[in-house]
Amino acid sequence: MIRLPPLDRIRIVRIARDGGVAWTPGLSRPRSFLLEGGGDAERHRIEEALQGAAQCGEESGTCAPGGDQRFYRVEVVARDTAKTCASLYFEVPEGQAPDALVHLWKQAG
Repeated sequence: MIRLPPLDRIRIVRIARDGGVAWTPGLSRPRSFLLEGGGDAERHRIEEALQGAAQCGEESGTCAPGGDQRFYRVEVVARDTAKTCASLYFEVPEGQAPDALVHLWKQAG
């Protein structure tokens, strides 16, 4: 499980899908979601996907390698108390990805 920063400090969430036998640039292109200034419904969808992903996420680079193993790479950019930005990266194996994360990925593509 990944510890996320407080949700009110998260500014941007980026999701990329990597891995598998063939590299396809369209699938690995990161999708970015801004949590500041968006509507409440959109923010709720992003937060739900992020919390679900954190439940089954692993530190970057720890997903089990395999010829056809795909995973979602999630980056969270948050403000810290000094008003600077810090990034957190983690991976979610495709087979364990929560539905909210998969739907968010597909709708942004």
